Amino acid sequence: MAKLRIGYAPYSSDLNHPADRRRLLHWAKKRGHEIVLDLESGYDVLFLSGRSDFTKWTNRAIRTPVILDLVDGYLGDEDVWRDWSRGVGKVLTGQNSGTPRNFRKIVSEACFLSQAVACETSEQRETILPYCSNTHAILDFHEEFPLRKFSETTNKESKASIIWEGLPYTAKGLLQLERAFTEISKTKPISLEMVTNLKYPLLFGKYFLQDTVKIIGKIPAVLNDNFKIIEWKLDSVLRSAAKSQIAVLPLDPVATLNHLKAENRLLMMWRIGLPVLASPSLAYSRVMRSIDSSGICSTPEDWEMKILELTESERTRQEIVEKGQQYIRDTHSERIVLESWDKLFGSVI
Repeated sequence: MAKLRIGYAPYSSDLNHPADRRRLLHWAKKRGHEIVLDLESGYDVLFLSGRSDFTKWTNRAIRTPVILDLVDGYLGDEDVWRDWSRGVGKVLTGQNSGTPRNFRKIVSEACFLSQAVACETSEQRETILPYCSNTHAILDFHEEFPLRKFSETTNKESKASIIWEGLPYTAKGLLQLERAFTEISKTKPISLEMVTNLKYPLLFGKYFLQDTVKIIGKIPAVLNDNFKIIEWKLDSVLRSAAKSQIAVLPLDPVATLNHLKAENRLLMMWRIGLPVLASPSLAYSRVMRSIDSSGICSTPEDWEMKILELTESERTRQEIVEKGQQYIRDTHSERIVLESWDKLFGSVI
């Protein structure tokens, strides 16, 4: 493929959002393509992030091919009021052009007008195909996380030690573990380290900054000195992982689009040597089945039982990590993901 000038409407102005650095930017750097942030200048392909003005850029009278990047399952089934409030709010705050309307309508129109769509999972792809037949499911690049053997991260303390990592808006899922933490702490020390942004915008990714710790209810009080919230940095994630026995990935069941969440965080935790317990999203369940792991937790009782089982069995933890890392080698190597991006761009030029 010839070297491209790619116009890019990014997720963040400093290009440090995970969906910037783990998706288009990584591929472009590896393949030697040029990223153009001035969208009024010339470029060969226009790549729109999930935070760009879909309506403005897909409706422009230009011949340049447009690729839309959808990392979230916005075309899945969602409560009407949530969908409507998201779409109207994005128009009223200037994040999207056009008349106020539900967000699903905005996204489906953008997909129809784009020459290709990139998403994360096969499940997301099925929701997009009715609007764009040239849709490619491509997970993030995870190479910023080293592939570490289990023995390098095993915690041999008697304490049950847990890590949660992610963006603050997903932290509400931890409320499902409040009962498990309460019950386990009656008989066994248990700790939780959250590695995330210490504050988060309450609305539309930019308004009304709040303390992240407020999201997780009574958990800090339940765990007392065994609870820590740590600002997200790669080194912080790796240090916390080295002290932890398991990672947890609970999803808020009230957020109806969570069942379409991608498996990126699951694979990242396996990469750094940790077994994982997760909520039953479509992707988490699919990947867990593929390695014959029973790491899906559907009820508070599941979380309590499986946390105890994993923290008390080093052999089981090691088996899960080794199977998970083999899955990564087989299905999610950097070469495989680079080739998927090659195919995406090759389909529009």
